[in-house]
Amino acid sequence: MPSTSEPVRIVVAPAMRGAVVPAIREIPGVEVVAPDRDGVAAALRDAPVLVSVSWRDEYLVSSLRWVQSISAGVEQFPAEALAEAGVVLTSASGVHAPQVAEHAFALLLAMTRGIAEGVRHREAREWRRSELHELRGRTIAVLGLGAIGEQIARIAAAFGMRVVGTKRQPEGYRGAAERVFPPDDTVAACRMADVVVIALPGGEATAGLVDREALAALGDGWLVNVGRGSVVDEEALVEALTAGRLRGAGLDVFAVEPLPEESPLWDLPGVVMSPHCAGTSPRYGERLAGIVDANLRALRGEGPWVNRIV
Repeated sequence: MPSTSEPVRIVVAPAMRGAVVPAIREIPGVEVVAPDRDGVAAALRDAPVLVSVSWRDEYLVSSLRWVQSISAGVEQFPAEALAEAGVVLTSASGVHAPQVAEHAFALLLAMTRGIAEGVRHREAREWRRSELHELRGRTIAVLGLGAIGEQIARIAAAFGMRVVGTKRQPEGYRGAAERVFPPDDTVAACRMADVVVIALPGGEATAGLVDREALAALGDGWLVNVGRGSVVDEEALVEALTAGRLRGAGLDVFAVEPLPEESPLWDLPGVVMSPHCAGTSPRYGERLAGIVDANLRALRGEGPWVNRIV
């Protein structure tokens, strides 16, 4: 680890570095290196810090001391191997909350207020009114009341919606949701809801959590996913939409990305989609840089870690 008078070398992997690199370079006492994808491992040989959204086993070199994920989810990183090597792993939890919450409601309103259908009618030069719905007074279930989920819950409450949700440890919860279930009771939360918004990370614990039973419990409501595509049983989702049991789905994430051309989700009229961009914002870089700055002080032993996973 360099002394406090020496710059800390930070390697930033390619994904999203256009927004990240300029902001991190504004932090005093750092040297930022931004190699192409194949040059990351070589650059790490004399650098203690990696900022990345992805992982390759070749990144685990002896000089590495800390990995900063640029995403809230960290299931792509080998947490156990990093811990064994004495490497700290931190997430970007909280960085995406404002823009992802806004995006979730953009997808939801595009469905409930007929915006998506209006776009299709405009392209066909058809003056047609769609069936419209009102959110006020309806119940929304936010699956995953973390930083992003809580922001969604607050916006929903401002819309006059009743808010329920799930949280890994619901005990002691203090937030916008009036009732909170553990993940094992996801179906019960869906059963209460007109709208289900997924704000969960990926990984084994959440894989396929929103399955046929959960979708049946939601009934003729709306599903929005701004978490991870792996959380939803996509085959069951297609079946529910095709059969008309589900009114619509607003999807920013998918089981396979980019979404394959043969996926039926492209053609289902009840689907509104975006290409995994809910976290995009012109302020993303500065928010992440704030976490990096704090964790650089922790690396030097000058303060606590922010969003430490291992």
